[in-house]
Amino acid sequence: MRYWGRKPLKLIDELMSDIDGTVVDPFGGAGTIVLSALRHGNKGVYLDINPYAWLVAFVNIVEINAEEFMRRGEEVLENLTEVRKRTLRNDYLYYPNGKPFWKKRNAERVSQFFSPNNFRKLYSILKEIDNVGTSPEVKIALYGAFCSSLFKASKMKRENAGSWGVPSYWIPERHKEVDALEAFSSEVKRFYSYFRRNKGYKLNEDVKLLIKNSLSFRYDKDLILFTDPPFFDEVQYMELSFFYWAWLRESKFKDVVKEILGKNIAFRMRDEIIVNPNKGINYATYLKLLDKFLLKTRKMKSKYLLFHYDNDELKQKIISLAKVRWIRIKIEDIEISTQRNIGPRGGKKYILIYS
Repeated sequence: MRYWGRKPLKLIDELMSDIDGTVVDPFGGAGTIVLSALRHGNKGVYLDINPYAWLVAFVNIVEINAEEFMRRGEEVLENLTEVRKRTLRNDYLYYPNGKPFWKKRNAERVSQFFSPNNFRKLYSILKEIDNVGTSPEVKIALYGAFCSSLFKASKMKRENAGSWGVPSYWIPERHKEVDALEAFSSEVKRFYSYFRRNKGYKLNEDVKLLIKNSLSFRYDKDLILFTDPPFFDEVQYMELSFFYWAWLRESKFKDVVKEILGKNIAFRMRDEIIVNPNKGINYATYLKLLDKFLLKTRKMKSKYLLFHYDNDELKQKIISLAKVRWIRIKIEDIEISTQRNIGPRGGKKYILIYS
């Protein structure tokens, strides 16, 4: 499933080979770090405030019955009943303060990204997923396949182009969306292949997946912190995820997640720790929030903070915060020459702070 992070997986795997215990990643994103921990024989605790990120991580990590998933995906397409719907509710690309999304270009709302024909088909698929009788795990995977088909079926899709590669909302002048039914069918087959190849892990036994604010979690001293937070203004994850959330909240997705987590979930864009002038979060505010996080995690026995940077002044400020809160730290500068450019300004430099 599409997510905008660029995790240096080879580096993470190398570091994880020396770790033994329960790894917690409070800025979990697509679940790459927790998945690496699990594959190295550790247990994992995943946190993210973003329900869409949680969905991506769930599909990547959790054990899903591939055959049951495929049967229910085919059932969705066989039992479709067209739903006459034209727009999603309150799907405008604006913050509550009236300012536009920072990553918005030439569209005003999510509904504009879809032709009327594809919109009706997608809405019909979503409602049919709601009706499917199956396990919560398979149902979540079906919502994942639906989300994974949205970009293909949208006007953001350019002819002969791949996934959503530009971290912004825009409708290119020349676009060619895929038929929604074909897009969903293709994603079901792709997910099925992934579930067959990958054994997956047992929820609440091998791994915990939580939709939770990193500042509200209790960091037990016996846990191992390994995280790659969203630094500065590079990618606005919650804004971009709104493209999917605007659809998911029209479904029973929240009810199924409640069945798994035992609590209601919400899309709290205001709680994101990231630089965004349109939300009133400047660099000084961001650093204060990050400092709170470092303070909360100071007593953990092992801590690994990995991040990409392209501004040496801001890098030094974070190192200074870590020295104050974590006291004894080690620092490594890393450049991954083989990795694709990261963020709108490019760059392949990472720093690892560990204690």
